[in-house]
Amino acid sequence: MNRTLLQGGFDLVEHLIGHGIGAIIAGGCARDLFFGVEPKDIDIICAGTDPETVSKALDEGGFSYEKFPKYHTGSDSDRLQGVWKIAGSNIDVILYETDCVSEAIQKFDYNLNQFAISGIQRGIDGATIRFMGAAHWTNLVRLREDARGSRAEKMEAKWLALIDKAPMVAGRYVDEREVADAIG
Repeated sequence: MNRTLLQGGFDLVEHLIGHGIGAIIAGGCARDLFFGVEPKDIDIICAGTDPETVSKALDEGGFSYEKFPKYHTGSDSDRLQGVWKIAGSNIDVILYETDCVSEAIQKFDYNLNQFAISGIQRGIDGATIRFMGAAHWTNLVRLREDARGSRAEKMEAKWLALIDKAPMVAGRYVDEREVADAIG
């Protein structure tokens, strides 16, 4: 992944946290970096606040964005309060109806998406990608009943493509990896 884009994601997380918003890079970006694959975008997961506070923080930071209002994807376990697509980047800010970001990560549809980047305040060279799920990623586990059909097929294909790229130490799979090692 482009180091500048990733640093932009780190900076935005710190900006949101500075405005009292729980924020973390999690999901597909963190997962793909963990497995050494180029992520398509950066999802910043937010929690513990309201859409107006997120919009205000982005406005005060001078970020241009397109906001998608509260919507429901069809599952009681996946209520999103809004999504902000940051202009000129592949960064999305996603606000979950949860009290904290770790709770939001537990609401993801598959365990394979339960990766997050911690320690962003230390920058790319000090941050760590960690698996945050209960059901280990070495077995693909559907965590929500509504994650079926084409979504299930996509996640199975993703898991099969990634498992051979999994980082190992002394012949054992690991659950965390330094961001700097993952991006080279």
